[in-house]
Amino acid sequence: MSTPTAETGSAVAAETGSAMSSAIETGTVEVTAETIATLVETGGYTHPLFQRTDAGRPLPGQGLFLMMGGLVEQSGALDHAIAMVEVRRVSFRKMVVAGTSVRVRLEPGESRTTSSGKTLQDWTWTAVDADEETLAVAEVLMLLETTEEKA
Repeated sequence: MSTPTAETGSAVAAETGSAMSSAIETGTVEVTAETIATLVETGGYTHPLFQRTDAGRPLPGQGLFLMMGGLVEQSGALDHAIAMVEVRRVSFRKMVVAGTSVRVRLEPGESRTTSSGKTLQDWTWTAVDADEETLAVAEVLMLLETTEEKA
């Protein structure tokens, strides 16, 4: 299977529109033909696109989202997370095939405190390849521990 190859959880400046915002980048994972085959077979994908056996066989979008989640967890950036509460939107921008390197850029959004003192925070997860091309963008809502709870 795929394993991360780069240092995880680094802070970077990412351009969002015309404003600069603080973002966190995960480590990198290279998608392999074995990873694609395992996900296609285990997931039971029957569409002819996923039944190809050549180098152009794509990773299903759900598989990419699964890998994004793993990279986010490995980064340590959301170690204070209790749960992913909602996936609001996911858009897949570019087909991912074997040999593609994937990393995720995490950008925090608005947050609010729940009646129980936890934090609900919006996050944008952007998967990019080695050429900085966007592969997918996901908008998720995370339930987080407060700083005091973690101490």
